[in-house]
Amino acid sequence: MKRVQAVRGRSGVGRAPGNCGLLLAAVALLGMGPMQKATERAMVIRGAIETIEAQLTAFNAGDVAALAANVAPDFIWYAVDSDRMSIELRGREAFQMSMIRYFDAVPAARAEIDALAQTGEFVAVRERAFWPGEDGQEISQASLAVYQIRDGLIYRVWYYPAAE
Repeated sequence: MKRVQAVRGRSGVGRAPGNCGLLLAAVALLGMGPMQKATERAMVIRGAIETIEAQLTAFNAGDVAALAANVAPDFIWYAVDSDRMSIELRGREAFQMSMIRYFDAVPAARAEIDALAQTGEFVAVRERAFWPGEDGQEISQASLAVYQIRDGLIYRVWYYPAAE
């Protein structure tokens, strides 16, 4: 799998500013919770990125069942175009049927993540899709998507128009 560049906000998750390490340790020992909250935030970050990576792996394998398992039952895919936004599809079953049709039409499709950035449960992804053209030459295009991850599943996605 291609290595992705993760850019995260300046939340300071997992590191204490200045010399606050002893204070945070003392508070944690007293059960006041800042370390627990930092750990929970780190788990959200790690879990969201792992969910996106699992979806990429499933896509590249053409594994429609795994793709569908990574989205929430009430998943919504939004298409964003200039000043309009529309619902592309709604629900896990509709997503699964869409992916079946997609891989029937383009069985050799694959994708890579060029970069991603995360804030809480939102992950912005610049991805590049590849597929063979009619002449056998590889075609690719880049897209930007923002995924909302809840409980380890893709809850919402906003896809923006593709570019070369």
